[in-house]
Amino acid sequence: MKRLAIVLLLTLPFSLVASRAFAAKPTIQRIPVDNEFVDSSCGFDVDIHQTGTIVDISYTDAEGVLHDFQAFPQGKQVMTNLDTGKTITVNIAGPGTFTVNPDGSFTLVGRGTWSWNSNPDNGDPGQFLTEGHFVFSVDAVGNSTLTRTGHLVDLCAELAA
Repeated sequence: MKRLAIVLLLTLPFSLVASRAFAAKPTIQRIPVDNEFVDSSCGFDVDIHQTGTIVDISYTDAEGVLHDFQAFPQGKQVMTNLDTGKTITVNIAGPGTFTVNPDGSFTLVGRGTWSWNSNPDNGDPGQFLTEGHFVFSVDAVGNSTLTRTGHLVDLCAELAA
């Protein structure tokens, strides 16, 4: 019995290290963003120009779960009402952490400021900014849930004023 305990004590640390060794090392990417498009979800045409650099750090663990952290420091969105010329600029830095499971389910935990092309609370069309914390999850069969704290800014209302 004593010998079994010694063997277990000697092999357990190795098995823990070996299981970690099968997980991929993190990948770090810096992705420049310069997107411009016209959106009409406000009821009028809005030119949206997003710029900055996404910092993406991702890895897959030994169980096959993808972990992905993304931040958009210096990320901004310049929006112009094409009817009136009114322009606003918003910070869309995030960050967020994605967890994608082998069964297809995933969770996104977002903090800070995020741009949305519909109201995240009810799906109504428009352009919105969240400021705070949210958790968006989709289970393996496609059912989604969103919980959110903080502020919701109606960017269409700001552009229309």
